Amino acid sequence: MTNKNGRLSRLFYFLGFERLIAPILIKLIYWVGIVVILITGVTSFVSSSSDGIGRMLLALVATLLSLLIWRLLSELGILAFNIYERLVEIRDLMARQAPAPAAIQSALPESD
Repeated sequence: MTNKNGRLSRLFYFLGFERLIAPILIKLIYWVGIVVILITGVTSFVSSSSDGIGRMLLALVATLLSLLIWRLLSELGILAFNIYERLVEIRDLMARQAPAPAAIQSALPESD
């Protein structure tokens, strides 16, 4: 019975959006993007070898810059979810603490 309740609670935890899957998907998309950028960069580097060293260097720099920009964009996506997780932790910590001081309670709007 305990095992069944554990599975059920994990299902509700997942369905209740307590655990977000977007950060996992962002990481997966990040690695797929890295592979695509590297394949494109190697292809550009090899195909530009007949055009001279300048084109090869340009292909190398473009590949490295693309990898850097892709990393920054992926980090921005992850950052949004990390901020959310920290805010949830702060909310939970504040909920476990003692009631707010009288000065703060008097400033809060009255509920009917």
